[in-house]
Amino acid sequence: MARITRRGFVGASVAAAGLVQSPLVFAQSNFMDPVRIRMGFAPYISAGPYLIAEARGYFKKLNVEIVPSSHVDGSLSMPALAAGELDITGATLSAGLFNLMAKGAGLRMFFERGREAAGWGSNSIMVSNELWEKGFRGPEGYRHAKGAVIGISSRGSVAHYLHTMGLERAGLKADDVEWSWGMTPSVSLPLMKQNRVGIINMPLPGAYAAQKQGIGKVATWSDELAPDFVLACSVASEKFLRDQHSAAVRFSMAIMQGNADFMAAAKDGNAEVLKIIADGTGLTPPVIDETRPRWTFMTVDGTPNMPSIIAQQKFWRERTDLLARAVPDDKLFDDRAIKEAKQRMTEKNPFI
Repeated sequence: MARITRRGFVGASVAAAGLVQSPLVFAQSNFMDPVRIRMGFAPYISAGPYLIAEARGYFKKLNVEIVPSSHVDGSLSMPALAAGELDITGATLSAGLFNLMAKGAGLRMFFERGREAAGWGSNSIMVSNELWEKGFRGPEGYRHAKGAVIGISSRGSVAHYLHTMGLERAGLKADDVEWSWGMTPSVSLPLMKQNRVGIINMPLPGAYAAQKQGIGKVATWSDELAPDFVLACSVASEKFLRDQHSAAVRFSMAIMQGNADFMAAAKDGNAEVLKIIADGTGLTPPVIDETRPRWTFMTVDGTPNMPSIIAQQKFWRERTDLLARAVPDDKLFDDRAIKEAKQRMTEKNPFI
């Protein structure tokens, strides 16, 4: 288990000074009352902190029972959250998330669940062997993308954002390429092997597997195209964050310790953690191990990179027709739960 020190939490608190400050509200004497949290998650390596916290009993230690609901994509759990069928879910930042928040669904982000920090980006940009031979071999490689086909699942997605950043970095525009929407990897990878699709966004470990099969090459990474890009956050209803404050705090504390263990294992390959993640994702420990250290970077205390979140919403609002109106910056993220969780962990970490 990775130890979270008081110094580490004080440092993280200083780093969070740029957040819109919310009043620090401490849960009262019933803080440890038993609670059930219905939680949506996507069963990928980035779910590691949750899987670790569950396997090592961190939730149980705080009288929290997690009722998990697995979704192949975090965005698929958002309707259930908005309908009150889930209490918390992990969600990738997308035009769809900002739309739900802007339309009055009463949702707030409250814990950052991964960013693409330098050297840690888990989303590869794969290119066809043909584009690779033309010189697409790094973030500047998008200059070779003019006229190429980008295989992509949906508009407003993380992949849409990353590809646009890459094109602009190379001096190209979105209409300089052909966007082929609605493509899952099962469709785009065979076409890439035939050089009929030139560029796709492929997370790990799938990118390494496809490269080994000769389908294409990993040309660059998300962290090179959009450094410190926030990939996902935990999202909950404003009602849950208000009425179940102690539950949100305890959830945050357990995930903080899970984050610490996850980040330590990303560096040292802790065998127990590799097995926990393997069991939770259906992958093998060697496959999980092979992706290190390119696991999604987790800030231990869940402090968000607010400039990235704000910039992403601004992109969808001002540069596309996918977001009719924006959420006010100070309504995007509710930091009350993580602030109390950090203070409690600093004063006495219940997991060590």
